Order: sequence, then C-alpha cells, then structure tokens
Amino acid sequence: MGILNDRDVAVDIGRGVRRVRAAREGVTTAVQDRLRAKAKTRKSAATRERIMAAAGELMSEHNGTDFQMSEVSARCRLSKGSLYYYFSDKDALVEAIFDREVDELVARVESAVADAPSALTSIRGLVGVLASSMLPQSPLALAVTRELVGTRKAVLPAVESRLTRIIDIFEAQVDRAKVEGLARPDIDSRLCAVSIAGAFTFGIFEGPAGKDGGQRASLPDQLVDLLVCGMGSKAAIEGFKADKARRAGGADAALV
Repeated sequence: MGILNDRDVAVDIGRGVRRVRAAREGVTTAVQDRLRAKAKTRKSAATRERIMAAAGELMSEHNGTDFQMSEVSARCRLSKGSLYYYFSDKDALVEAIFDREVDELVARVESAVADAPSALTSIRGLVGVLASSMLPQSPLALAVTRELVGTRKAVLPAVESRLTRIIDIFEAQVDRAKVEGLARPDIDSRLCAVSIAGAFTFGIFEGPAGKDGGQRASLPDQLVDLLVCGMGSKAAIEGFKADKARRAGGADAALV
C-alpha cells in the first residue's frame, strides 16, 4: 500500500509539474503575442507617419491637394495595396493630415497660455503660434484655403470644433486682459478673438512677406500692436468717440 501511495504521489507531482510548465508556456506565449502586437502597432504608426509626411510634401509642391495616390506610394516606396491598407482614399489621407495639424496647433496654443504670467504675454504667445503655423503652403494653411474656396466634398468634418477651441482660448485671454486693465471693459471679447483668428485666416494669402517686403516674422508684433493700440490716430479716436456719442444721442431722442 505504501508503494502504491508513493507512486500516486509521484504521478500527482508529475501532473503538477506539467501543469506549471504549461501555464508558464502559456504566459510566455501571451507575452510574446503582446510584444508582437505592440511591435506591429509601432510599425503601422511609423508607416502612417511616413505616408502622411510624403503626402504633406506633395501638397506643398502642388500648392494644394491635387496630387495622386500613385505619387505618394512612389515616394514612400510602398505598393498601392499597402497604401490603401492604411488610407482608403485620398480624402481620408488628406483629412488625417489636416486633423494632425490642427491637433498640434491646439496643443501649441494651449501650451502658450498655460504658464503665461500676463494676458499680454499669453496673447503675444498665441499670435506667435498662429503666425508660425499658418505659413503659406503649410498643410494647415492649405486646409483653411480649401475650406474657404469650397470643395465638392468637405475633408474637415472635425476641424471646426478644434478651431473653435482656439477662439475660445483667445476670448478667455481677452477677458483676462480686461481684468488686468490691458483691455477696455466694454469691448466684445468674442468679436475680438474672432478678429484675431480671421487676421491669420486671410493673412495666409499674403505670402511670406508683406507689400513692403518686410518679413512675416514681424506679423505677430504688428497684430499685437493693432490689438493693443488700434489703427486710429489720437484725432481719429476723439472724432470717433464724438460721432458715437452723437449717434447714441440721436437714437435716444428717437425713442422719446
């Protein structure tokens, strides 16, 4: 009986060892599968970035989105089948580029105001970010141009909300400027924010230099100067105030 018990114990031990070994092998296989999946994901992400970079170069060269997918595959040294595995068509590729550009712009705008010690510093930082991002022929400028000109198929279904986020940030900084005594309390903060954003939206058509040949690098300072000081002379400002008061008086008289 004792011998049989010993054999039973040996069998049980053998079974236990096999179960432990199988469990270890299963864990090892699962880990290897996860590592392979991560490596594949990294490779796929790198390939997507390579495709988008090539398409971005072609957009700059064509001054628009009038490029062919065959040009992208040739530049990336990918087969057309591989290219269409990552992007179903050109619109999907263009939209991905525009989405990435806008996401990066929003991140830079948020970073510019995060630690700004004053409203003037934050506004100057915001203007600088927009000036460097909205360069002619950049993907972002091409995106805005495409939307302004109009296309048969919109490629920016989600961009509008993110651009609205930028205007929201500008508006908050104008409100901050009011609190700090930099801006007049009676101005419309939203209108001011939209005006600043609009200056860059249409400024992309001016090219890298202004009519006087000055470099675009001076654009942030010029816009901040217009924002803070305005364009009117002292005499013009006084005249405008007087005219505004007369018009307000006339409106009040009409109501009587």
